[in-house]
Amino acid sequence: MHAPNILLLINDSARRDRCACYGYGRATTPALDALAGEGVRFDAAYSESSWTVPVMFTLLTGLAPREHQGERLRRLPAALPTLPELLKKRGYHTFAASANPFFGPKCGVERGFDEFRRPPRAIRIAKPFVKYMAQRLGWADNGGRAIADGFARALPAVRRPWFGVLWFFDTHTPYGPKRPFIDRFARERLPFGPRNRLLARLRRPPELAATATAEELRQLSDLYDAAIAYADMLIGEVCDALRQRGLWDDTVVIVAADHGEMLGERGLAGHGRSGGMYQPVVHVPLIARGPGFPSGATSAALVQWADVTQTVAELAGAAPELPATAAQRVSLLQAARGAGRDRVLAECEPFNERSAKAFQRRNPSFEVRPHLCHLAMAVQDGWKLIHRSPGREELYDLAHDSAETRDLSADEPNRAHALREVVARWQGEAHPHPAVASIAEDDEAIVERRLQDLGYF
Repeated sequence: MHAPNILLLINDSARRDRCACYGYGRATTPALDALAGEGVRFDAAYSESSWTVPVMFTLLTGLAPREHQGERLRRLPAALPTLPELLKKRGYHTFAASANPFFGPKCGVERGFDEFRRPPRAIRIAKPFVKYMAQRLGWADNGGRAIADGFARALPAVRRPWFGVLWFFDTHTPYGPKRPFIDRFARERLPFGPRNRLLARLRRPPELAATATAEELRQLSDLYDAAIAYADMLIGEVCDALRQRGLWDDTVVIVAADHGEMLGERGLAGHGRSGGMYQPVVHVPLIARGPGFPSGATSAALVQWADVTQTVAELAGAAPELPATAAQRVSLLQAARGAGRDRVLAECEPFNERSAKAFQRRNPSFEVRPHLCHLAMAVQDGWKLIHRSPGREELYDLAHDSAETRDLSADEPNRAHALREVVARWQGEAHPHPAVASIAEDDEAIVERRLQDLGYF
């Protein structure tokens, strides 16, 4: 078989349980539903972290966050080989388009892509109008329209084989789909004034969660569903462009979310350090279809984001050249038939002192102290441990309590201990890659401002 084209569609902050193909009761994702019908829906896919930067570095290197140190560095080290670089060596044309300000040149992730585009809303001169006027009126989105249209326009000129990454941002706060979608998913009319105030408050998700009324949380949920549906429409258009140009049968399409989102559950909103490691954040949607994948299948195999990297490299014949990792390597082609990981792990570093103070100033009603810790999560044999260092642990029986309603850490001390040992062994075995071990932390003020603007603190 000749080398397939490969397209990754990243739906930033998209919750698995808000996708109809994963059982949601609203028709939010007809395009994803169709993709799942043609390919494989992975039911036990997990992120390696609760926010974008460490996850995107994992996608590009195949390394776990503890190994690539992306959360600390916030810039991809030049000595680390990246997935697009490896595919270029195999004759692939590589391109990316991203509406996420972190998946871009500021973090060094454009390396290896022949083309790297950002939508106009990401350009500084256009941001104030888009951010404070057009989005809140429902006239503009978070950049997804420009990405989908740009892909369709450029596709005829792209030589084969090609590898592309389209990073959509429309399900990230402040949830700004265009007006028809807002109206379609609103269970009650949401006039401009209240919607404008809600979108403004979404710039600080933790503060919103700590102070929101029940009505505001319902409105928040509806806005989020509208954003999911809008992004799904754009993904459907991208797939249609492939069909119209006769490329569908020769292209592997993988759709995933880097992480999910809290929408007021447990008094939390958003993601990142203050979002926790609960299922809405770390249990992500993942669908793959195309050459090599079965059609209309579901897989219960445990997989993570690094397995997307492994799969893409394997399809291109470049898997042996990925950086060495202490983590398990699993191909989604194998996982589609049930051969997944024995366990999955995720981690998130604590706030540093400056970030914690900035977070508390911006979110005075939110209790930040429980989040001043290193956060880790392990899932194995249907059980999940959330481990805080320092702080309390939580243990859940996901097979019987997928909503994590009952903490069994006191009732099942042996299971908690076993999963605690899984975390400890991983932390003892996984070390920073030699390419990053001696690099100083990126502490640039512009990066901190960008994090604040996106609601991380």
